[in-house]
This record gives sequence, structure tokens and C-alpha cells, in this order.
Amino acid sequence: MNSSKTPSDHQSREGRMSVLKLQGDVIYGPIHSRRLGRSLGINLLPTIHKLCTFDCIYCQYGSSDAGSMPEEHTGFPSLETVLQSVEKALSQQPPPNYLTFSGNGEPTLHPRFPEIVVEVRRLRDRMCPDVRLAILSNSSRIHRSEIREAVQQLDDPIMKLDAGDPATFAQINRPVPGVTFEKIIAGLAAMPRVIIQSMIVDGPLQNAEGEAHEAWLSTLAQLSPEKVQVYSTERPVAQTEVERVSKATLEELARNAEKRTGVPVRAY
Repeated sequence: MNSSKTPSDHQSREGRMSVLKLQGDVIYGPIHSRRLGRSLGINLLPTIHKLCTFDCIYCQYGSSDAGSMPEEHTGFPSLETVLQSVEKALSQQPPPNYLTFSGNGEPTLHPRFPEIVVEVRRLRDRMCPDVRLAILSNSSRIHRSEIREAVQQLDDPIMKLDAGDPATFAQINRPVPGVTFEKIIAGLAAMPRVIIQSMIVDGPLQNAEGEAHEAWLSTLAQLSPEKVQVYSTERPVAQTEVERVSKATLEELARNAEKRTGVPVRAY
């Protein structure tokens, strides 16, 4: 791929950035999730801009500035603010099915993420022990042992894997410098318990068929996760060339993937 950009390329990309509005607080929802039921989101990230180690072509929050490393950013909510927000939310409405770490980018970027997980779990156990804890992560920091240890304390550690090879990973997920496919696979392989989520897209850049899809299947078989969740975009996305995969196609893809890998795969 040609990575150079002309002024018109930049303008075209910027014109596609008007997608979903960022979450404006620590707690958002409840959201009626296809995968998690009634879920309260926990946003550990700044509220004025998306903060992520990826710039996925299908992101519902639009494109991000991949030239700026996340460590340079500020504006994270404090541990105290997170706990107060979760406690308030749980005390003011019926318990959700899930409390889900997600939000305006990659939740594990919060500098106190491991400590937050411990304290939110303690709060959950005290107030609503039947509520499950989940994370929707892009897996970019799972090579770090402290992140793996924190994620393993959650009931549903849901980690992204859209690609089975470095080239497709670079094209679809567009990581910041320093985030590599190899590190992600090594981190996922080191997890004793993991759920994989995979966004399946079609179009000029795709992972629904051909060599890219075969590589994804091979990597799933290698990782042997607890289960795999496949889905396609149903919201505005960062790049208009992204094409949605139909539910019927997803279901057929899931059946084939389960047969090929021996891992439970479900389409959403």
C-alpha cells in the first residue's frame, strides 16, 4: 500500500470523521448489547477526544491521530471519580447484566487500569455480586503482564483479533508505532482464559474471505480461545469504503470457523 497522502486525501479522510459522538462521562448507558444484554459502560478515557492505539477503518468514533502516542495524553478520570461514578450508577437503577470497560478508545490505556479493575470488582462484589464484569479491548497492551493479570480478574475478557497476519492487521486496524501483530499474538497466547471478538468487514480492505480470512482461521486455531464472537458494522464508520457483511454471511462464516478451528464461534 502507498502510505503517502496528498492534501485531497487528507481532506477526504477528515470529511469522514463525523460519526458517533464520544461518551461524555465515566458511566454511559445502559446499552442493550447484542452480546452482553443490558450493559453499563465504564469509560476510563478522556471525554474530549478518542484515545486509542488503533485507528481502525471501521471505528464508530471516526479516525484518530495515530501520530500521537497515548502516553502523551492527559484527561483520564481519577480512580476516585471512577469508583464514585460506578457506585452512583449501581445505586440509582436496576442492576445491569454487565459492567463493561470500553468507552472512547482503548480502556487499558488508563495509567491506573490494573488498580481500577481491582477496586471496581470489589465494589461490584459488595453492591451487585450477580453483575458480570467485561472488557472490550483491542488487545494492543495484552503483551504487558500487569494488563493480562488485571484482565484475567474480569468475568468476560473480550479481546479483539480482526486479522491473522501482520499485513491485514496493518490495513484494517492501523496501529500506532510500536504496536505489532506479533506482540498481540504473544500476549493473547499467554492468557489462560480469553474470548476473542472479531469485526468482519468487506470492501477493498477485508477479512471475510481469501488469504486474509484463512490466516485469521489459522490464528484462531493456534490461540484456542474459550469462544469467538464475530460481528460486522451496524453503525457509521471511519472509512466509507468499509462494507457491512450480512447476518446470513456472518452465520455461515461462524459455522465454518467453528468447524475449522474446533472453537465455539457465534455471529452477532
